[in-house]
Amino acid sequence: MALGANVIAVDLDRAPIWERLFKIARQSCGTLYFPLNKPQSEIVDESADFAAGDKAMAPHAGANLLEVTPQIGRWIGSVLPGKPLTIGSYVYLDGEAHVRLVLACDAITATAIETRKQPTSLAFLCTPTDVHAIPRDAYDAARRQAKAGGAAALLATVARLFSKTACVPNVQPEAVSEDGESFTYVDALVVPQGPNYALAKRMQHWRAMLSHSAGCIVSSNIAPSTKTVSVVKNRSFALAYEGVSFFKPMEIFEPATSHSVMTAILLYDLNDKTSAANPKSGKTRNPLELFAYGSFHGGVWRTAYTFGSIGAPSVVVALFKIAFPYIALLALLIISLKLTQVF
Repeated sequence: MALGANVIAVDLDRAPIWERLFKIARQSCGTLYFPLNKPQSEIVDESADFAAGDKAMAPHAGANLLEVTPQIGRWIGSVLPGKPLTIGSYVYLDGEAHVRLVLACDAITATAIETRKQPTSLAFLCTPTDVHAIPRDAYDAARRQAKAGGAAALLATVARLFSKTACVPNVQPEAVSEDGESFTYVDALVVPQGPNYALAKRMQHWRAMLSHSAGCIVSSNIAPSTKTVSVVKNRSFALAYEGVSFFKPMEIFEPATSHSVMTAILLYDLNDKTSAANPKSGKTRNPLELFAYGSFHGGVWRTAYTFGSIGAPSVVVALFKIAFPYIALLALLIISLKLTQVF
């Protein structure tokens, strides 16, 4: 909204959420459109100022996508009917509810596209912890990292003595299509994330590929692992994030950085005809290559080991970083005591 966009927002019908969104909108040069459960004239007095109006509307704004799915689809289709629309599906819930929520968003998207006469584009944020087709240069970079040696390779060798699932090579055999085309890919699935998460992301991939094949602009790029509150509140994840940069070129980003970069990529996809997001660009040999361009993966595609296999070693690295000053201090203390005894 800081860029002046018209934003049609749908979030849960909880007053604190909308109070925050109203504040963001008031402080921006953009325009916010949102659903209400009753006519605005029945909620806000005409003489009320902006602050009073926002406070009155907050308890009536929003909707549960799982409960009023078709209504939301029709409503989105009716807002700004003469304008091009980009539908961004940025949703998450724990467990099987994530699958149901993604399915609801898919139905809402389909309804909105059918309702509107103007072109509609789609936008998704893909996770780096997935299986993706990748460019040849990323594949070659992972091979070079695997041969680079150094401290990371030494740690990987030690880690594999304790677990066969630690530090698994990132380079996979090339896949060859029926017509002889060769494709490189990365398997960055993280098993503890569970089958529901993988299925939900796969559903979004299918919608993206089907829509792109049908001539729709689809911005579906990989976002990096980010230090969000929901992630770092888990101590194990927080430690893994602190130590993962030991495996070059891995990097974990701050939320502000991820938001800014992904916004820039989205705008590029929607406006530049040479972007792979535009089906007329002709950049993709296979539908799966839609996700191979514009990726901000944080090093997952280019590191020597699969992302799912460096979690525990990364925690060890982080703990060593925390303990090192104390170990060094203890060593100095012992040396000082020894020297005292000598003299």
